[in-house]
Amino acid sequence: MKTYRAFAWILPLGSAVWLSACGGEQAPPQCVVGRGDHAVRYTLKTGTGTCAQKKAEIIGAQAFRVPGSGIPPTVSLKPAPLAALEGRDPANSVLASGDFTTEYPEENTCVVRQLSEARQVFQPDNATTVDLSYRFSNLRIQAQAAIPGTQWVADLSYSEGDCMATYEAVGVFPAIKCERQVQDPAFPNDPTKKVTVRDPNVCKQPRAGLSLDPAYAIVCEETTNLCVLDGLPPARVP
Repeated sequence: MKTYRAFAWILPLGSAVWLSACGGEQAPPQCVVGRGDHAVRYTLKTGTGTCAQKKAEIIGAQAFRVPGSGIPPTVSLKPAPLAALEGRDPANSVLASGDFTTEYPEENTCVVRQLSEARQVFQPDNATTVDLSYRFSNLRIQAQAAIPGTQWVADLSYSEGDCMATYEAVGVFPAIKCERQVQDPAFPNDPTKKVTVRDPNVCKQPRAGLSLDPAYAIVCEETTNLCVLDGLPPARVP
């Protein structure tokens, strides 16, 4: 099965946070979001059928700002299922976008009240129509110094054709799979033969590139093998 990344680019979050060089004072923290793929856990609120079966998935995120403008940044979210369909429906966007209510956090939280609809509608054949829609609202991104833009919660209205469900969406950056490669027992003497196994310990292990903060409360989601936040932001281990 192919793995589609919602955004191809991933940069360390630290590059998005600037400190003042004058007098050694730290500049006020602007509203940010981890730039790249987030692991998002869903809790069903309403709905039945196919739409009500989401457990977790990857959503790409990025904030866009005009430096020095004083205008609150814009946040864009790109769900992986829509990223996999990008280009199939040019009339609709795979991005859900909205503006922060403020440029700087209020009570350690940055808020986007409403995001535009992310949707793809196309016909893979003459008999069926694929219609996927994501509507996010009430996005609250944590802005504490220890977790700037890496934990968030939002409301989601999701639909597939005539089916609709609502969820609480809880995201954490970066998206990590709780999986590792081990020797294939069917080929014990061939080191090139590997199989993927689920390993919750991977969520806490340092790794090259981006890693999850070991102070975060994280669990391995069983249906997707994504390392997701355990509880609501700000979620940290005792």
